[in-house]
Amino acid sequence: MQLETISQVMLRDHKKIVRLLDDFKNCLDIDKETLKKVFDIFKWELEKHIFTEEKVIFISYEPVDKDEGYEMIPQLMIDHKKIYNSLKGIEKSINLDKTCNFQDFEELLIKHKQYEENFLYPKLDKELDETTKEMIIQRLGEIKLDDKGLTKIKVKCSECGKKLGILEGYHYPELEKRWLFCRKCYDKLEKEKQNKQRHL
Repeated sequence: MQLETISQVMLRDHKKIVRLLDDFKNCLDIDKETLKKVFDIFKWELEKHIFTEEKVIFISYEPVDKDEGYEMIPQLMIDHKKIYNSLKGIEKSINLDKTCNFQDFEELLIKHKQYEENFLYPKLDKELDETTKEMIIQRLGEIKLDDKGLTKIKVKCSECGKKLGILEGYHYPELEKRWLFCRKCYDKLEKEKQNKQRHL
């Protein structure tokens, strides 16, 4: 059985991170308490991913081209620090109920991700010996990302109290964003609105 490459393992993690990022973006207009829970899951999984890179991959890499390698790793570490600082800024904005400066963070994360996918991981797969690659992949497997965290967060329909998944509810355009409705109650509100308009 052929061993997975570092690229395959880390790209799978990147997909999970992007999925969690998209879920977080979709929740930006939900109430503060729920948004904070969603952000905490995204932050935890991203921090775990960065930890695995720094503590498993970077320390195992002995570059063939010393100048290039020893320039690349410190730059990636600087990127990680910027990502951490941006996460703290977003967390502070959420806690203070302010608008998140999300676009800059997203651009930084995607640019970093693309560099790793197009350059770093293929380079590691090419340059590292089989024993080192096997050890890295084994350790990566011990620190797994879990992209199912959002399924554990439940919210209720503001009308009937039915439990909803975090991305299942509907916002009614004429009510505040903190109100979330199941499909049935949303349709009921829409029907009531249409009846009122007919009687005007």
